[in-house]
Amino acid sequence: MSLVQVAAAIIIKDNQVLIAQRPAEKHKGGYWEFPGGKIEASESAESALARELLEELDIHIADPAEFSEIRFDYPEKSVLLKFFLVTEFNGEPRGLEGQPVQWVAINQIENYQFPEANLPVVEKLLSMSDSKAEY
Repeated sequence: MSLVQVAAAIIIKDNQVLIAQRPAEKHKGGYWEFPGGKIEASESAESALARELLEELDIHIADPAEFSEIRFDYPEKSVLLKFFLVTEFNGEPRGLEGQPVQWVAINQIENYQFPEANLPVVEKLLSMSDSKAEY
């Protein structure tokens, strides 16, 4: 089984995180996710993240910080997710590919259904929210 490498963004503004809904026809369709996409063979995770966020959300990011790296094996595929914290960006995020996007209070993120590979990040965000960190 091949390994799909993905760069994903934890985009935070005013103690809210931006999430997007996966298209119905995709793997885990209808679930919510952190925006991003596949890393191409010729690019770094950071450049893939910048490209994907421009293509999907019409935003330019600055200084993404490594947040978490998770390998997860689904029955049908294996993924290596590289998550980055993004607090500096230009533009107003909008779903350029027709995907719903929304800002959610970090302490409310557990009310949304995420793919299993994303759950450690959801838990990490909730624990940071519990510690009253400000973003």
